[in-house]
Amino acid sequence: MNTVHAADAARKMSIRATILGAALGVSLVSNAAMAVAVATMQKVILVPSLVDTVEVRTGGAIDRDYLERLSRDATYLFLNRTPETAQYFEQQLERIAEPATYQAIKSQLIEDRQKRRETKTSQTFFPLEWFVKPGGLMVEVTGKLQTSDGSQIIENETKHYRLRFARHGSAVRLSSFEEIAAKDREGAQAKIVVEDPQ
Repeated sequence: MNTVHAADAARKMSIRATILGAALGVSLVSNAAMAVAVATMQKVILVPSLVDTVEVRTGGAIDRDYLERLSRDATYLFLNRTPETAQYFEQQLERIAEPATYQAIKSQLIEDRQKRRETKTSQTFFPLEWFVKPGGLMVEVTGKLQTSDGSQIIENETKHYRLRFARHGSAVRLSSFEEIAAKDREGAQAKIVVEDPQ
């Protein structure tokens, strides 16, 4: 009787161990599948001006088109300014600026706003050429900067700017926006190398 009872208990224990082992196996497989899904997770950023979808993967390279479009937004914020819109642009800066350099960039914009109010001038930027370096999270833009007093154009100059970005996971933020001399443009040097490989 004890032998039958012991055999029955052993069989039940064996069935429970098999079920528990199967459940553990399913759990391990599903956890591994989730880990792979999280590791390869991507964000698709929808921007109406993009001709194709863009992906920013954690740990992967930043898409060239995405970086250029981000630069266009930043350039618009910085260079198309009037005394009336300056404060709005300063508020929007917080959405795109790197927290570590936000205060320095904001100080630059406040200084510019005061200058616009004193001189009662507006400026408009017309981009002509972009150089995007996704690996270095850097973009250069060349264009015409027009300054007007409301009734006429006071200045019309060709200007060059360099934008640098910082990345935290899949978030890309503006870390600096500076005017550069024509001779310091990496884009111009890259163009010379491509056109004249000697």
